[in-house]
Amino acid sequence: MFAQVSPELTAIVTAHAEGRLLRPTLRSVSAAVAMAVSSGIRSEILIVCDNADARTIAEAQRWSNRKDLDFDVRTLEVSLGESGASRNAGAIDARGQFIGFVDGDDLVSENYFAAALDVLRARQSTVVHPEYVISFGARSVIWRTDSTDNQEVSYRDLVRHNLWPSSAVAARSLYLELPYRSLHPGSGYGPEDWTWNIDTAARGITHVVAPDSVFFYRVRERGGVNNRHALSMLPAFDLEGLRRALPLVARPPVPAEEASKPDGLRGLGHRAYRAVLPAARWSTGWLSFEAKHAIYRGVRWVFRLGAGEPPIAPPPPAMSPALEEALSAIVEIEPAASWTALQVHSLPVWHAHDDGYAEWLERALNEIGTRGQVLVMVPWLGVGGADLVSLNYAKALNSLPAYSGRVTILATFPPERTRRDLIPDSINVVNLDERWLALDQGMRNRFIAQLIVLARPELIVSVNCFHFSDALQTYARPILDETRAFVTLFAFDRIGNGYPTNPITDDSQRDYLDLLDGVITDNTATAALIEDILALPHERIVVHRQPAMDDIPALETETAAYRDEEFSSTHPFRLLWPHRLDGEKRPDVLIELTAELRRRDLPAVIEVWGQRVLTQDGDTLMHDLAEAGVIYRGPYSGGLAALATNEYHALLLTSQSEGLPLVLVQSMLLGLPVIASDVGGVSNIVITGETGILTRGPDDIAGYAQAVETLIQDPGLRRTLITGAHAFAAENHSWSAFDAAVERTVRPSVAPENQPALQVGVQLPHALGGVSPGESTTAVGGAH
Repeated sequence: MFAQVSPELTAIVTAHAEGRLLRPTLRSVSAAVAMAVSSGIRSEILIVCDNADARTIAEAQRWSNRKDLDFDVRTLEVSLGESGASRNAGAIDARGQFIGFVDGDDLVSENYFAAALDVLRARQSTVVHPEYVISFGARSVIWRTDSTDNQEVSYRDLVRHNLWPSSAVAARSLYLELPYRSLHPGSGYGPEDWTWNIDTAARGITHVVAPDSVFFYRVRERGGVNNRHALSMLPAFDLEGLRRALPLVARPPVPAEEASKPDGLRGLGHRAYRAVLPAARWSTGWLSFEAKHAIYRGVRWVFRLGAGEPPIAPPPPAMSPALEEALSAIVEIEPAASWTALQVHSLPVWHAHDDGYAEWLERALNEIGTRGQVLVMVPWLGVGGADLVSLNYAKALNSLPAYSGRVTILATFPPERTRRDLIPDSINVVNLDERWLALDQGMRNRFIAQLIVLARPELIVSVNCFHFSDALQTYARPILDETRAFVTLFAFDRIGNGYPTNPITDDSQRDYLDLLDGVITDNTATAALIEDILALPHERIVVHRQPAMDDIPALETETAAYRDEEFSSTHPFRLLWPHRLDGEKRPDVLIELTAELRRRDLPAVIEVWGQRVLTQDGDTLMHDLAEAGVIYRGPYSGGLAALATNEYHALLLTSQSEGLPLVLVQSMLLGLPVIASDVGGVSNIVITGETGILTRGPDDIAGYAQAVETLIQDPGLRRTLITGAHAFAAENHSWSAFDAAVERTVRPSVAPENQPALQVGVQLPHALGGVSPGESTTAVGGAH
């Protein structure tokens, strides 16, 4: 009706499946357009229906058929399937010099477009947003947005939060020059408006607010774009450009007496926190790291010590007349906002600032730098079995010409848990800032995913890193977009009454398994179990026999185990039990075994080395071991070679759950016969009469005692086992064999079945240029 004269403004409403919710949106947009028209701004409304349902299309057509409006209302039906493409289509079809976007279930204040055009006429190379965002529906929040003119706004704030709502008004030429990225919902990337805000800000485009304007954001309990975007991930973006455009503000100098304190932990609150924290650490020493950090998060919250978090929430502002007027008008259009309007005076105003998330993310990216082609992800790297495995993979991958010098060990727990002295200088080591663990579970998952998306390694090998497994449950597609990944599963931990658990199987859906390149284990028994439980194709389960020592020692015959033939109470048969003292290793078996050896009148003694893992009955156990005659020597580190194995006659393994414990391989290489329970992958290396002696399990006391008696009475068998075990371990657990297996596994191949290539539309540059100490057996699952 008014197409003869080109409009100055096109208000674009993007619609999908809003149905009846589209009506209040169009009523508010029409009111705002009418005000713009009354102030002399020629305008139109364009409703972009992208794969819209019948009810939404009918509502859009109802408005385009109206004859009582002073402006055109047009509809554009497209089949694009995602918001960024819908917006781009609308920008192309728009007739106005300026464009204002509004999503199909949100509302705007009556003055929004007129106020935005006033700003744009003065400074066209900019983007204008509403000054206030009021969320209504499932959640009531007031958010006051900031302009990039505000020197307090930094790039970290924009990395942590979307600083502006999805609604924006800018020149049509800007939208055509810098279109929204096409982020298909199935890719896991989004939201498109946050990504566009980052992309434009990184190009130096300023973002400002239209004074006294309001955006009313409908929050749904379920469904809707907002809920989908809550579980989406920002694609790679130009972090360096963002730094230049929105640099950090120089802060006032910190007083000398405060300078040594961690960022964000200053003043009285910090002193109180420091006073409480030692007691919290002491009293929670027996807990897992996850449980302890949950408590630390609570302590930090009490003292308001999150980095960048103000100690006290700002008081609610006095409502301006314009804001009061906007609220009064909008509730007549959408009464669902009335309950929010009723309590608006008591709601504090939220400002989007970095709470440390972006700082810790940036720090990790800087430390990874150009050495992140391969990430070996671990909770920590210490001296236990799984720690040794982690180091094995880092060394093997770093030895490959394609990855040499570009391997990073990424540890997710505090740095004191990682033994950097064990890691060669040629391998990069990055520990995440300890404070990242104060994030809630969902944000921790997002943090890991965002870090990987920005670092974009070619390959990830996750060794028992449950933080990585947790992140995969929500963000598998963006994490594994252009990144190949393997996770390890050596065995299952046992909880409660022996119930199996592992970070991989903790996810009851396991959809991400189809996107992984494979699951790595160290023995065929566990491989068969994984195939059966996870229903993975046989070829996606990889068995790597781990090297247990840097160098294969020659067979040693000048040892007590090989040489000694006579035993007595003064020269006993010495049995070594070198494991951490916790339930899964079954140290309680030693009490019964000692009694059985005494009943058989065998001159044998059991000596225990290993880290004591405190439990409620820990003191009782230690007392009972001592009473039984078991000798506790203490913890040790550096693997079995750190102990005087040449003075012992056999090694005991009494575990109820194992993968393939490397302590057995080390024992074989050091010439110490093995008596082990037949669990997990132990039978892969212990063959009775050839490389050791198997019992039926940890409760087979008679079997253990009989094995000890046989080795005491038959020195020839001992020597046969020593020789056979050494040859087996040297052949199957050498570095050359492991290196070759790793190279075959990580050699680029066809993408896993069901993993489609993910397209992210406009491509921009990447962001940048429980095993305890003394434990030598392979850690499993949640042990880390």
